[in-house]
Amino acid sequence: MTETERAHGIENLTTGAMAEVWERVREYIPPEGVFDAHAHIGTDVDGRAMSAEGMRERMRAAGVRRSIVFPLNDPNAREDFSGPNDVVWAAYEEHPGFFVPFFRLNPHHAYEKEFERCVGRGFAGLKLHPVSQDFELDDPRVVRLFGMAAAAGLPVIIHAGFGMRRIVGPLLSVFEAHPGLRLILGHAAMPEVLEAVRAFGDNPNVLFETSVVRARDLYVLFSVMDPERICYGSDIPYGDLPSTLHATVAAASLAGLSGEEIRGVLSGNIRRWFP
Repeated sequence: MTETERAHGIENLTTGAMAEVWERVREYIPPEGVFDAHAHIGTDVDGRAMSAEGMRERMRAAGVRRSIVFPLNDPNAREDFSGPNDVVWAAYEEHPGFFVPFFRLNPHHAYEKEFERCVGRGFAGLKLHPVSQDFELDDPRVVRLFGMAAAAGLPVIIHAGFGMRRIVGPLLSVFEAHPGLRLILGHAAMPEVLEAVRAFGDNPNVLFETSVVRARDLYVLFSVMDPERICYGSDIPYGDLPSTLHATVAAASLAGLSGEEIRGVLSGNIRRWFP
């Protein structure tokens, strides 16, 4: 177990002072279990890390049945992220019923070969991080990559949280070019959450994911967005399952969502894309 994993042990987040909070969360965990739409496996340049075994331990303890997993910003990623993508695939092969594998690419470098390799292997989607890889969403190389994902039937999850300056405007041009693209807005497009809801609220191919979103913005999202278009995420190892589940449930409850709608956020909505 890594130092990151020891520092965020599940037992410290579901017992003691957190026990009552955790019991309130458990009321909303659906019978089929939670589906986490945003988690990482591997190592990051900032020192964070998460192993497949550590992820599975947390999932079992928190009632999470499936997790979308993809690489961190690995310091040994090379230009094509092939090594970290292999780590994610190995985790999927070891735990095929629990992990939904996404691969990661850097649009600044030649990505065609790794894209085709990962699609051929059976990866379920693509992760792009505009802040870590320093690109704009409407860069022609990125728009082309979105088009390749759409043509292959792969959903794309993008980092759309802290550090982002331009989200909605660039994505409008992306959808104009590739209307069939399925997109998960990581961190619910927090810097432009209301603009994103206005722009994409009627687009069934866009899901808003809840991980590491400020409480105010999470409440706003649940207050104005169709709850069937929102899905839960933890952002492990940056978030943890108990506190992110609690934040999601608390904001949704405060915004007036029913128990059935909250259970959809925790599982059913993303499960429609990955039955």
